[in-house]
Amino acid sequence: MKNTREKALQIINDVLYKGTFLEESLEILKASNIDERDFSFIKEITTGVVRNKTYLDYVIRQNSKVRFNRIHKIILSILEMAIYQMYFLDKVPDYSIVDESVNLAKIYGNKGSISFTNGILRSISKEKALQVTLKNSIDNLSTYYSHPRFYTEYFYDKYGEEFTKKLLKANNEKPPFTIRVNTLKTNKDELIKDLSEAGFDIEETTYVNALNVLNPNGIIDTEFFEKGHFYVQDLGSILVSTFLNPSKNSKVLDLCAAPGGKTTHLSELMDNTGEIIACDKSKGKIKLIRENAKRLGCTNISPRVNDARVLNEEFINKFDYVLVDAPCSGTGLYRKKPDIKWNKGIDDLKELGVIQLEILNKAKEYVREKGLLLYSTCSLSKIENEDVIENFLKENENFKIKKLRDKDVLKLFPSVDGSDGFSICLLEKINNY
Repeated sequence: MKNTREKALQIINDVLYKGTFLEESLEILKASNIDERDFSFIKEITTGVVRNKTYLDYVIRQNSKVRFNRIHKIILSILEMAIYQMYFLDKVPDYSIVDESVNLAKIYGNKGSISFTNGILRSISKEKALQVTLKNSIDNLSTYYSHPRFYTEYFYDKYGEEFTKKLLKANNEKPPFTIRVNTLKTNKDELIKDLSEAGFDIEETTYVNALNVLNPNGIIDTEFFEKGHFYVQDLGSILVSTFLNPSKNSKVLDLCAAPGGKTTHLSELMDNTGEIIACDKSKGKIKLIRENAKRLGCTNISPRVNDARVLNEEFINKFDYVLVDAPCSGTGLYRKKPDIKWNKGIDDLKELGVIQLEILNKAKEYVREKGLLLYSTCSLSKIENEDVIENFLKENENFKIKKLRDKDVLKLFPSVDGSDGFSICLLEKINNY
């Protein structure tokens, strides 16, 4: 690619100021037959800037003679890219980073912004990486680790400074590439042997059939993926299905199933017996579930279009197990999708909490007496989890919590469990009244 930095700049600008999603932008770029090294560089720069934006902006504020809100957004992004490379990467000399940034400013700025870009970056390049020295501890952590203040404040108040610091640090690290062994077609030892012989470095995890691949490039192109021997899935997502743990020959409803990771794992746990109805609200999502089920050899899954927010009378009292992996803010996915930090605020969480409770109140009707209802989100917020469950139980005294690891609402943390952030609650329907 002629100018990788210019492409990176365009993606950053689109993500931060036009509402596009970083993951989707990178997927489109990768599909354009870009050189692998160019793609890796652009991914590193774009992800790094989005992940560390608050800290990078702090550095700019401390060094700029121009008021921060008067810096044009595209020039701001150029500066963020440059500082990220100076502070976090060591492949390119600082003088070269300054020159490339000035060249970008010549394309997108004017004479004043070119001079400003050159001056501030040369000044920053002469100093050591700047430490954050804000008086308020929450502001200090939010700035240094680039997290929304409401997120930092919640964990600081509930779990303390040291826990919060470790969580924010873990959220900024590259997530492991985890795969689930599909025991319908192979076993862990066989898959480790096959992938190792194909040149992949494999690391076992705390869950018996989850493996981390240390050098995953090209693994999706292998015959083992094609034959359905594994599914790419985070450890937290894998654990959700194991906590529901449906019996063989049971009837299961996965109410928000796409793309089918948890659905196909449930099928595997049931050894392809019984029946799983896998629902989502669009034909496109149902197509994804069907494709994954076929590749993985899951024959007990019946995908169908269904809106989780609308009562389906056909489902009432029909299922032994119901999984509600509810639509959520994704605040447990900061490692994987750092742009969520900046496009989901506290008001979004409150709106989602209303929707989640609405879905849960439909799902309760589908559970048979003595059946189990599992609620999960890839969010760590109280608003979308503890508050939703508390409000649900107030209205539905015929349900009770079955503790998971001695917790009413189990939390999985990147800093503790090595997984994405998840919240999981298992409910039992005591009776139909």
